[in-house]
Amino acid sequence: MSVKIKPNEGQDFKEFEIEINQITWKKRCELNDLMVAVNKEDEYKTMSQLSFCGDIVLKFTNLNEEDLNKYSNDEIIAIANTIYEQANKKK
Repeated sequence: MSVKIKPNEGQDFKEFEIEINQITWKKRCELNDLMVAVNKEDEYKTMSQLSFCGDIVLKFTNLNEEDLNKYSNDEIIAIANTIYEQANKKK
C-alpha cells in the first residue's frame, strides 16, 4: 500500500510516498508495542525514539538500512507515525 508521508508542525521536509507492507494482526500488535516504546518518557527519549521508529520502518516497509540512512530523523519518525496511523485505521 502506498502512503503519503507529510511533515508535522516543526518538521522541515517535502511530502513523499512510500510503500508499506500488509499488516497482519500479529504485526499490528508488534507495532503497537514498538509505539509504546517510542512514546515512553525518559531522559533518552529523542535517541530511543529514533531507534524504535527506525525499527518500525524496517519491519513494515521494504526499506533496508542503507535506504533508511537517506532519510532525516524527522522523516523516519514521520514514516513510523504514518505506518501506525494506517495500521489502526478502521477498515
